[in-house]
Amino acid sequence: MSMYTKLAEIPVPTGAQFVGQDRIELSFSARDHARDVKKYLLKHIVLSSAGEAAALPTQEVSYVASRYSPSGRTRAVLREVKEWSGSGSKYFVELWAGDRLKYEVDVTEKHGAFYADEYIGTLSFNQDETSLVYTAEALIEKDDNDPYAKWRFRADLGEGLSGKKRPAAFIIRWDESNATVSRILTPDHLYLGQYIFSPFSTNTLFASAYEPQSDGRLLGVKGCFNRPRGIWQVDLDSTQQFPEKWKATLKKLTEGSASARSPRVVGDQLVWLSEAVGGGHVSTSTVDTLNLHTNEGNVVLDVVKKPLDDGFPGLYAPANLPASPVVSLDSKAYVAVQSTYGSRTLVVLVSLDGGYRVLHLDDEFSWNVLATDGNSRLVCSRSTSAIPYEIVLVELKESEPSVKVIDTPTLSDDVVAALDSIKTQVIKIPGRGPTETVVVQSTLNEKVAPCILVPHGGPHATTTTAFSAGTTGMVLEGYTVSLPNYTGSPGFGDVAARALLGQCGRLDVDDCMASLEHIIKLGIAEDGPGKLFVQGGSHGGFLTAHLIGQFPDKFTAASMRNPVISGGDTTGTDIPDWYYLEFGYSYPIQSSSKSTTLASDATSSPTASSTIPPLMTGSRFDELQHASPISYIDAVRTPMLMLIGLSDRRVSPNQGIEYYHALKARAQDKSKVEMLLFEGESHPMDGVECLRVSWEAARDWFARAKVGWEPPSGVVGKAKKG
Repeated sequence: MSMYTKLAEIPVPTGAQFVGQDRIELSFSARDHARDVKKYLLKHIVLSSAGEAAALPTQEVSYVASRYSPSGRTRAVLREVKEWSGSGSKYFVELWAGDRLKYEVDVTEKHGAFYADEYIGTLSFNQDETSLVYTAEALIEKDDNDPYAKWRFRADLGEGLSGKKRPAAFIIRWDESNATVSRILTPDHLYLGQYIFSPFSTNTLFASAYEPQSDGRLLGVKGCFNRPRGIWQVDLDSTQQFPEKWKATLKKLTEGSASARSPRVVGDQLVWLSEAVGGGHVSTSTVDTLNLHTNEGNVVLDVVKKPLDDGFPGLYAPANLPASPVVSLDSKAYVAVQSTYGSRTLVVLVSLDGGYRVLHLDDEFSWNVLATDGNSRLVCSRSTSAIPYEIVLVELKESEPSVKVIDTPTLSDDVVAALDSIKTQVIKIPGRGPTETVVVQSTLNEKVAPCILVPHGGPHATTTTAFSAGTTGMVLEGYTVSLPNYTGSPGFGDVAARALLGQCGRLDVDDCMASLEHIIKLGIAEDGPGKLFVQGGSHGGFLTAHLIGQFPDKFTAASMRNPVISGGDTTGTDIPDWYYLEFGYSYPIQSSSKSTTLASDATSSPTASSTIPPLMTGSRFDELQHASPISYIDAVRTPMLMLIGLSDRRVSPNQGIEYYHALKARAQDKSKVEMLLFEGESHPMDGVECLRVSWEAARDWFARAKVGWEPPSGVVGKAKKG
């Protein structure tokens, strides 16, 4: 087993929950290369009154999702059971009281697959723990008036969520003798999820909802926080006594200019995250509240244009707040969340009275908030390039927070020894503010190691100091890895995040080259054959292709994953707005206005208007092509390895495939252009075998170029050689 494989199999924390005051449930995902599957693991940490932590044995679980009620007395499990005949699945909701299965409800005839994703997924108890709400794919009901209902177009949620197009909410209520399932009826044109109950009425819920555009398109939602998405209040018809289908009235609580997500209830306040509709797919988040008694709204943390005097760049939050985000400090309530802060992620406490506190617990690490206990304790994960995924219990105090590591991964001696050689530094690039680069090296290298430049995708993403098996594995192969956060990367203020719009292919390229030249000047890297390499995926592939086209003699070899090659080619993408907005053109995104009220059977979209999404004109296509890597195709001389996921819905696989053919036609040595195709892999290409094969193929590609080119020998695996 290679070192990369060992690193990639280290379990990654995915969530946590306090169960009472003395137990914490941790969830993990882990890659199993022998079985070619991703496993889901569960571990319980028992806390003693003396402050000691003991870990119970790790279990592998097979359910879709699980959650404890606030008191910890009831546990809900969503379970999918594949039928032996291979003809389909059966779906069950389990309600557990301690170790006793109280109810097992067969919901197979009610709906399709459960939703457990972070965009629509729901699993939440009401205040008195007598009801549960979850989301699942609604069945297509037979309609005698519509013989084509099965085939009629309805947009799905896009890349990574293909096939999810009819999210529906279901409530289970129970007593000592019975459990009953009811579907909440909602307007067909709203894609509702992330439901939570009001603390004051089981007949009132809050949810987030995506809205389609006037052309019937639902812009892809994964990783995109600029979508027309609002927080809605869902009031169930109180005249119905838990019917099979429950009518509801919906009212939008947020402005049409805001893309709102992740509603949570903290006391008598409804709290959510929000970003601006349109513009970059990720920008600066605000934290908004609504008093459920007075209906008064407030922005408790606003956009920060430029980093403040204390360095705070504004909030750059993940897709969701923790399920229970509240903590108390100095008799005030705060919402705890991690935020990108430069090239790290740190814990930020947002006061519901306004303001914030950044916990600089140990800035060597990047931190994620997993859960809170509702009082003064948080469970976090933290990591660096050399330290994988520690679980930490943080207790807030008036002075300094206390930090206690309560769980660490079990590592073999050779992995521990290898990680001991890894060092990481964040280097600011002079004259290119806010650009900086994360440099990962090995102390075992006696000479200046060959350097791999790895620009991130997005482009509104940030590479942090968090552990990455691929990065650390490549360093252990004898390379230095430089990961530039160029202009447009979140975590440096809203002005910087938006500064890239209209300058893709110029500003980002120049920032990447400036970062490389600076570390060469510092003696971290060297120019020359066998010394510099470049690789990237998505927009990182866009930059990789630009760099080898604009600087054809700089890099010894390159590797790209699902790259954007042609900015004018919007066919096959679930985010056509990206191709306009990132290059400085308008793409109007429509959203219903605040206080829009809808009945369950509303049939017309509140966003319908005379605004028509743009089409790619000939002149604009020419301009976007000129700003794209394809315009430099004749200059490319760098050996190139293409890695293409054939189920990519974000960037058409044809972009990379056509680039491969264009390079092949122009290459004097045809062996210096290679392509691997991965069936069933989407944009991130994160299947267990796909990640391993892609990493090994890039390693071998660079190794051959470093020692003098030899024809590629191929890669073992299910990948198809192009």
